[in-house]
Amino acid sequence: MTESSFGQSRTSRRSGHVMSESSTPSDENACTDITTEEDFWNAIERVVREADSNGVDVRGDWPVTGNGDAGAWDVEIAEVPRRSTVEVEDTEFPATVIVEAVAEREGSDRADLPPVYDAVGPDILEVLHESDGDDAHRVTFGYCGYTVTVTSDDAVILDG
Repeated sequence: MTESSFGQSRTSRRSGHVMSESSTPSDENACTDITTEEDFWNAIERVVREADSNGVDVRGDWPVTGNGDAGAWDVEIAEVPRRSTVEVEDTEFPATVIVEAVAEREGSDRADLPPVYDAVGPDILEVLHESDGDDAHRVTFGYCGYTVTVTSDDAVILDG
C-alpha cells in the first residue's frame, strides 16, 4: 500500500484501488466539519455501518497518515460483543429490567419478548435482588440470544 496524506494518490491495501488527487467523495457522502469528539464518533460510526451494510469487510488495521506534520495514526476495527450494564432500582424487579434492556437493545416492544422466567426461575432473581449485596453472588443464563448476568449488587449485564 502506498501511504500518503488525504488528497494525494494512495492505494488501498485490500483492493489495490488507487485514489487520486481528483478523487472526491460524492455529495451524499461528503465529510462535514468534525470539530468535536462526538462529531468524530458519529462520522466513524456512519462510515463503518454503511460499509458493513454494503458487504465491505471493515475489520483490520488501517493506517492513516496526516497532512505534513499532522502525524499518523493506526486505526484498528474489530468486531466486539456488545455489553451493557443496567442498575436495578429497589422498586424494580430484575426480570422487568432484563426484558426492558433486551427490548431496547433489539428495538422491539417488550411485549414481543418471551417471559424471563422461561429462562430462569423467578425465585433466583428475587433472592439476588433482596440480598444485602455484601456477598458477591450472581446468576448467568441465556435469554433471547444474550448472555444475561444478574448480580447481588443489583446489576444486570447483557452480553451479545
